[in-house]
Amino acid sequence: MPTFKMSQMLPCSSFFSEGRIFLGVLALLMQLSMVLWPMAARWANRTAEQSGMERMLAELSETHRLDPYSMPRKKFRQPA
Repeated sequence: MPTFKMSQMLPCSSFFSEGRIFLGVLALLMQLSMVLWPMAARWANRTAEQSGMERMLAELSETHRLDPYSMPRKKFRQPA
Protein backbone atom coordinates (compact mmCIF):
# COMPACT_ATOMS: atom_id res chain seq x y z
CA MET A 1 0.00 0.00 0.00
CA PRO A 2 1.61 3.28 -1.05
CA THR A 3 1.88 6.08 1.46
CA PHE A 4 1.18 9.62 0.43
CA LYS A 5 2.52 12.77 1.97
CA MET A 6 0.25 15.66 2.71
CA SER A 7 2.11 17.73 0.11
CA GLN A 8 1.10 15.22 -2.57
CA MET A 9 -2.59 15.10 -1.72
CA LEU A 10 -3.11 18.76 -0.79
CA PRO A 11 -0.18 20.81 -2.09
CA CYS A 12 -1.55 24.08 -0.75
CA SER A 13 -1.60 22.79 2.84
CA SER A 14 2.18 22.41 2.99
CA PHE A 15 2.65 26.06 2.02
CA PHE A 16 0.00 27.26 4.46
CA SER A 17 1.60 25.28 7.29
CA GLU A 18 4.97 26.94 6.60
CA GLY A 19 3.35 30.39 6.66
CA ARG A 20 3.73 31.08 2.93
CA ILE A 21 0.26 32.42 2.21
CA PHE A 22 0.86 33.70 -1.33
CA LEU A 23 2.45 30.43 -2.46
CA GLY A 24 -0.38 28.52 -0.80
CA VAL A 25 -3.00 30.47 -2.73
CA LEU A 26 -1.06 29.94 -5.95
CA ALA A 27 -0.83 26.21 -5.27
CA LEU A 28 -4.56 26.16 -4.47
CA LEU A 29 -5.32 27.74 -7.84
CA MET A 30 -3.10 25.17 -9.54
CA GLN A 31 -4.82 22.47 -7.51
CA LEU A 32 -8.29 23.54 -8.69
CA SER A 33 -7.37 22.68 -12.25
CA MET A 34 -6.82 18.94 -12.54
CA VAL A 35 -4.20 19.49 -15.24
CA LEU A 36 -1.84 21.48 -13.01
CA TRP A 37 -2.37 19.37 -9.86
CA PRO A 38 0.71 17.12 -10.47
CA MET A 39 2.91 20.19 -10.97
CA ALA A 40 1.63 21.73 -7.74
CA ALA A 41 2.20 18.46 -5.87
CA ARG A 42 5.76 18.14 -7.16
CA TRP A 43 6.47 21.80 -6.36
CA ALA A 44 5.11 21.46 -2.81
CA ASN A 45 7.02 18.22 -2.23
CA ARG A 46 10.30 19.73 -3.44
CA THR A 47 9.78 22.86 -1.34
CA ALA A 48 9.01 20.77 1.76
CA GLU A 49 12.17 18.71 1.27
CA GLN A 50 14.26 21.83 0.69
CA SER A 51 12.96 23.57 3.81
CA GLY A 52 13.61 20.42 5.81
CA MET A 53 17.19 20.31 4.58
CA GLU A 54 17.71 23.99 5.36
CA ARG A 55 16.33 23.48 8.86
CA MET A 56 18.63 20.50 9.41
CA LEU A 57 21.70 22.38 8.11
CA ALA A 58 20.91 25.37 10.32
CA GLU A 59 20.65 23.09 13.33
CA LEU A 60 23.96 21.40 12.48
CA SER A 61 25.78 24.68 11.94
CA GLU A 62 24.41 26.02 15.25
CA THR A 63 25.50 22.87 17.05
CA HIS A 64 29.00 22.82 15.62
CA ARG A 65 29.73 26.53 15.76
CA LEU A 66 33.06 27.18 17.42
CA ASP A 67 33.96 30.46 19.07
CA PRO A 68 37.72 30.93 18.66
CA TYR A 69 37.93 33.25 21.69
CA SER A 70 36.38 30.78 24.08
CA MET A 71 39.17 28.24 23.65
CA PRO A 72 42.08 28.35 26.09
CA ARG A 73 45.16 30.10 24.80
CA LYS A 74 48.21 28.06 23.94
CA LYS A 75 51.16 28.49 26.21
CA PHE A 76 54.33 29.07 24.31
CA ARG A 77 57.76 28.49 25.72
CA GLN A 78 59.39 31.73 26.78
CA PRO A 79 62.82 32.49 25.32
CA ALA A 80 65.61 32.55 27.90
